[in-house]
Amino acid sequence: MKAVVVSEHGPLEQLRIQSIPDPELRNGCVRIGVRVAAINPPDVLMPQGKYHVKPPFPFVLGIEAAGVVLETAPDVSNLCVGDRVMTYAGDSCFAEQIVVPASRTFKVPDGMSDETAAGFTVVYGTAHHAIAEAGALQQGETLVVLGASGGIGLCSIQIGKALGARVIAVASTPEKLAKCKEHGADELILGDESLRDRIKELTGGKGAEVIMDIVGGDATDSAIRAIAPYGRYLIAGYASGIVPNIKANLIFLKQARVIGASFRVLLERKPEAAAANIRHLCDLWEHGLLKPEVTARYPFEQIVDALKHVGERKVVGKAVLYVQPA
Repeated sequence: MKAVVVSEHGPLEQLRIQSIPDPELRNGCVRIGVRVAAINPPDVLMPQGKYHVKPPFPFVLGIEAAGVVLETAPDVSNLCVGDRVMTYAGDSCFAEQIVVPASRTFKVPDGMSDETAAGFTVVYGTAHHAIAEAGALQQGETLVVLGASGGIGLCSIQIGKALGARVIAVASTPEKLAKCKEHGADELILGDESLRDRIKELTGGKGAEVIMDIVGGDATDSAIRAIAPYGRYLIAGYASGIVPNIKANLIFLKQARVIGASFRVLLERKPEAAAANIRHLCDLWEHGLLKPEVTARYPFEQIVDALKHVGERKVVGKAVLYVQPA
């Protein structure tokens, strides 16, 4: 089969599609014929050695995909050959086939396209787990979303609005902010403005009860300075590639909480809770409350360009890779 194999850490330009043996089916797993894979920030950072998860070499890149079940292990009873599924596998998705635990595989709702399904679990799973569960966002509170025009960011806006919050979106260009507005953001902050001052201004000096940080880097310190007393600061990634240092005195003075929110970790440690999360999100999608948006599509052969565009934050919304021709 064809796959994007990482043999050593280095620049994205060194990545190539290679022919490798089909993966062996394991107990508790299913074999999926991958149709579409999503492209996420970890896919950009992992081959460069900049992500905190470092699979042993060689490994196949790609954390998330959608396709069709080709084979199931004898001990798998909840999935059948022919089922359309989506998976947050954690790696190996940029390949024609993947073998993944059934606990990480979810049926695709009727009417959901392959490209929507390919990019559903990571962004919506992360946004919901962070904001609704870890952050316990309440109706009437203010949610600030950093990096709001990306895949997780736009989902965070939608989740925040579904929970009855006031949402302030932060993005780097006017065009990206316009997309955030389309997805329901109440207020907008351009990335080169002072985050602390603008958040304070938009909240009447009170600060934001919940801040969703997907970016990391310099934005973190400025945003934390604008958190409300007893607020919740959610760390759901660092798309900038820079892991921020958080000043404990700011947290102490505000009596705030800093909470890590990883859907990957939830899948590993509490798979039943993660599955319930996805079922709830699929129900919200079926009722029209979630509006996934894929804005960039790439053929398999353009993997390097696709990763660069996501890494340079040129993509608004979700980017997908067609492993099998559309």
